[in-house]
Amino acid sequence: MVKKRLFLYSTMVATLVIATGIRQPSSANVPLISSPEFESLCRSGNRECEMIGKASHFTTQLIYELFQAENTGNQAARQQAIANIAALYETEPDAIKVVNTRLRLSDFFLVEKDQHLGGYAVFLSRGELLPGGMEKVSFVIGFKGLYPSLEDPNDIAVAVSALPEHLYPGAGALIHQGFRDYSGSVFNHQISQEMIKDILDLQNNPKTDVEIVVTGHSLGGSSILYAAMLVDAGVNPENLKVIVFGSGPVAQANFISQYPDLIPNIIRIETPGDMLLYDDDSPMKPIYRALGYVPFGRLIKATGSDRLNQLNQQFAILQQQQQISPSPDFDTKRLNLLLQILQERIAIHVYSYRYYYQIYRHHQGGGGSLW
Repeated sequence: MVKKRLFLYSTMVATLVIATGIRQPSSANVPLISSPEFESLCRSGNRECEMIGKASHFTTQLIYELFQAENTGNQAARQQAIANIAALYETEPDAIKVVNTRLRLSDFFLVEKDQHLGGYAVFLSRGELLPGGMEKVSFVIGFKGLYPSLEDPNDIAVAVSALPEHLYPGAGALIHQGFRDYSGSVFNHQISQEMIKDILDLQNNPKTDVEIVVTGHSLGGSSILYAAMLVDAGVNPENLKVIVFGSGPVAQANFISQYPDLIPNIIRIETPGDMLLYDDDSPMKPIYRALGYVPFGRLIKATGSDRLNQLNQQFAILQQQQQISPSPDFDTKRLNLLLQILQERIAIHVYSYRYYYQIYRHHQGGGGSLW
């Protein structure tokens, strides 16, 4: 019970803090980072450069634009967001489908008690002919990240529903209950089931090359669990690539042994200072450890934010000065620095992952698409 209350409190605080960052964007606060490993992928022409770069733009910006347009009922903005996603992946707008099973405030009072929290994801596909008569069919499933709102509390409820549960009855893996519901509601949707049927038919065709990218930012780490559901449905894990940005761990270690062929195809993109990660200085790490959640997959990490490093140094100096020569305005200065550090951590989580699209565009310019 103590673990549960501690996790609920910490996650709620982190959720509400991040909400401030999402609702008050400022280009002046975008963290300056770099990832030598990712830039090396781009310089060498590695396919993962484009996959990660496009996924970054899709999940940290375009999918939010689409969701906000739908939330406000702005059809023109919705059409533009769809067009932007279609242009990113060089497909047709009618090849893009939205699954929105999220619960709104009224639903929490009207639905049956066993109703699961819902998810939001965008599906797209593209086919192309390859030399020799082969056809390549690509699928992308992007999960929307955290969008906290008291009028639309689904995502907050997902985040705080954090106790370990089985992926589904009879499955060995113990995973984050809220993320399970988020990804599971998308998996069970008709659009998802129709896509899975198409994939199963295509991957058995020797003249077809199938590729599935499942991606998400923050709460979009649910994409890892969705990919596991695809594997259980018969999708070949060799055809899967999972890319998550700034997502904390979503499962216990037994997830690794249950999906050994999927784990090598998971890429975690992380920025030091992101408060939701498993890093030693993250306020969430003790909570993840208490619940047994561990990160897995291949890590691509950026350098830390220079501004965050400077603020932390200023804080350490302030603490030392107070010990040597106490100051009456110490508490005010300390609180001011703590707020600046918190704001920079928020900016890291919300904005730093857009860097990967910028670097992809810089190195490849969007030309010579591998899609």
